[in-house]
Amino acid sequence: MSLIERKSKKNKVVPVQDCGPILIVEDEPAFERILRKRLESSGYQVISASDGEEGLEKAKQHSPDVILSDWMMPKMTGLELCAAIRACPELEGAYVIMLSNKADSDERVMGINQGADDYLMKTCDVGELLARIGAGVRIRKLQKELLLRSQIDGMTELYNRTFFFHRIEEELRRAGRYEHKTTLCMVDLNDFKLINDDYGHLAGDAAILRVAEVLRLNCRETDIVARYGGDEFAILFTESDEETARLVMQRIEEQLMSESFAFEGLDLCVNLSFGLAEASPEAIPSPDELVAEADERLYEMKKLKKSRASAKS
Repeated sequence: MSLIERKSKKNKVVPVQDCGPILIVEDEPAFERILRKRLESSGYQVISASDGEEGLEKAKQHSPDVILSDWMMPKMTGLELCAAIRACPELEGAYVIMLSNKADSDERVMGINQGADDYLMKTCDVGELLARIGAGVRIRKLQKELLLRSQIDGMTELYNRTFFFHRIEEELRRAGRYEHKTTLCMVDLNDFKLINDDYGHLAGDAAILRVAEVLRLNCRETDIVARYGGDEFAILFTESDEETARLVMQRIEEQLMSESFAFEGLDLCVNLSFGLAEASPEAIPSPDELVAEADERLYEMKKLKKSRASAKS
């Protein structure tokens, strides 16, 4: 039975957990309603567009995991939409299923050559449609897991340095486009070598994990916290000026100094230094320039702390 003929029958699938929205791009309202009803009854979140141009804009806005696109539409055909999606970096990986009334092998080849992942007749069985969507969702889930693993530091589970630089570039572009400030903070543990020398490298690892935890808990979800390398960390405070970031870092510094962490029966404390560099929309620096400025201020703080410690002794 076709999709339209099976209105009264249930054919549910269990969507993959954390599945993103499914975008339906369809210029026939009746067919769009049938598709939407079937997908929503199976637990999927659905958004719709009535032509290819609207579909591309909604795809950019909502980042759907799966896109169901009609072939023949006004303004932009499904074939053109598919090509535009594949040319859009932020939609990389979206699973595109082309829908058509034709059972034409040449058409299928054209769609796949333009970047479609699958091709279905509009008269297909509901079970087949849901199965194909389920396959797309599973592929997207695997892609996301692999991408996440490539972005995460294995020890601290913070973002890694490579991904951090990728995000700096994105956020600096956003800061310029929307005219807001963004602040970078470079962080370094003080006397980290002494912890390793006095208590061993496992104690050093415990210190790094302690700092990572405190940084994560004190920063917003929108901030980007990364392990930069060794005992160095980096934080990008999005849509924040330098003074706001300084207040957060002072709170983190005080917490680390006042709250010890346990390691093999010992109570250890860790101290850090940090440097801040603000990017304003009037003069957006490059990522390397921003890091260099924050690094310079970091080592100014480290030098100041060492001189104070020497004066006290």
